[in-house]
Amino acid sequence: MLAYELLKAAHIVAITVWFGGMIMATLLLARDSSMAAPIREWDRRIATPAMFASWALGLAMAAWAGWFASRWMMSKLAFVLALSAIHAVLSARLRRAATTDDAIPGMDARIMLPLMLAILCAIVLLVVIKPF
Repeated sequence: MLAYELLKAAHIVAITVWFGGMIMATLLLARDSSMAAPIREWDRRIATPAMFASWALGLAMAAWAGWFASRWMMSKLAFVLALSAIHAVLSARLRRAATTDDAIPGMDARIMLPLMLAILCAIVLLVVIKPF
């Protein structure tokens, strides 16, 4: 069982790094596009690999525990897919802001941050409670 616990710990670390990168990108794009290049590097080298690690580790845990037949797991995967889509949009905006001098409309942090937090809360509730 230690292997599963290590897998779970690595999954939690990967999620923390990924989500932290998304929050940072959202806040900085909303305020200061001059920081786009270093934030893009962080996203490319740290946050995006953390997203892929989150997916790989999470799918490995789900396979290990036999959760793919569970409705809560399918719901959770839909929410994780939504977070991944938001990350893709953030990454595209970072890339565009870092490679062009054109004004890039900033992310509306007042909308994006609560949305991302709501999705994260839904994921956590589904994982902890496993309601269906």
